[in-house]
Amino acid sequence: MGSSNMDYRGSGFWVHDYQAEVWLYLLAQEVKTIPEPPAWLAGARTDWEIQATAGFMGCVSSCMDKHLGTEPDRVALALDLSERVQRRLLAWSPAIPKDLANSFGTGGEQESFNADLPTGPLLACGRAFISLLRGEFPSGYDRWAH
Repeated sequence: MGSSNMDYRGSGFWVHDYQAEVWLYLLAQEVKTIPEPPAWLAGARTDWEIQATAGFMGCVSSCMDKHLGTEPDRVALALDLSERVQRRLLAWSPAIPKDLANSFGTGGEQESFNADLPTGPLLACGRAFISLLRGEFPSGYDRWAH
């Protein structure tokens, strides 16, 4: 099982690839609910879907520096989308049904999960992602999101 570093503005956290992939997949799905998203967000959605589904073992990236930069409006929208994903995960708790999780196509495989997918590790990834967007990690800070 690979692991990837989700980083932004010189800080980041480590997660298992499946956590990053499912998080980015769900984030991209939230973007699809926005009628006529700005070009930067449409680009981010495409990138997040590729990151989620290509099977980049150990190299999954949110590319937040590229897509958000330091633009407060972009960061605020990414935070809102992230909070929506968190609520979605909480609604599925304690686990996403296996068939639904496999329909995401994460990891570049048709069936990545052989059992229901516990939401706890995904929620931990989301909390760390939101903290990173809020600038709550000191510069250069790297940790595991469990």
